[in-house]
Amino acid sequence: MNSPLILVVEDDKNISRATSAMLELEGYRVYTADTLTEGEALAEKYNPDLTVLDIMLPDGNGLDYCRALRSRNNGGRILFLSALNTHEDVVNGLRAGGDDYLSKPYLTDELLLRIKALLRRGRIGADELGSTGPLLWNRLSRQVTACGRDLLLTPHEYAILELLCGEPGRYFTPEEIYKAVWNTEPLENLSPVHNHIYSLRQKLAGSGAEIRSARSRGYMICWENKKNTG
Repeated sequence: MNSPLILVVEDDKNISRATSAMLELEGYRVYTADTLTEGEALAEKYNPDLTVLDIMLPDGNGLDYCRALRSRNNGGRILFLSALNTHEDVVNGLRAGGDDYLSKPYLTDELLLRIKALLRRGRIGADELGSTGPLLWNRLSRQVTACGRDLLLTPHEYAILELLCGEPGRYFTPEEIYKAVWNTEPLENLSPVHNHIYSLRQKLAGSGAEIRSARSRGYMICWENKKNTG
């Protein structure tokens, strides 16, 4: 049985050489790329089990590359390795579809431990990646993309969209949505539901999916090949 294949996309040659040498000593098969273009070609050809990915690369942004991989339902794990080290940078990396994020400078032992942990989880399975109409879901990172674009949903927006997409074409009353998403009995003021629906509609614009409403019936989601049956 072949050992896991790891792709290192890193333009700093010293880091790339050190990382690949460390991984090869551990018995992994390793390919390296200095640019996103080269990385994309290697990923297409070899379908690595894990990619160690820099963000600031000569020909593009690793976040965009990660989103593109996830939009194609690529199942390999992605570990960002970047000099960008703020909390916001880490969140952006995970929201782009990354499985882990390690800031430079880093300890080689920590990098190796994180790689081993990701490989133990295996490739992303059907329970983590899926699609509903034009929407692609990564349930591990709670990310939804449409046309390769991350919708950047808040936790409540994600929960509402997940509820509606569970039964497309069915109307959910604001009371049902509030109870399911906030996990408590609905208040008299249901403006949180309406406000989140408004925000979701803005984010879904141009995706092919839309949230429709009907007086006294509530909200439902549909897309171009899903007609309103109500």
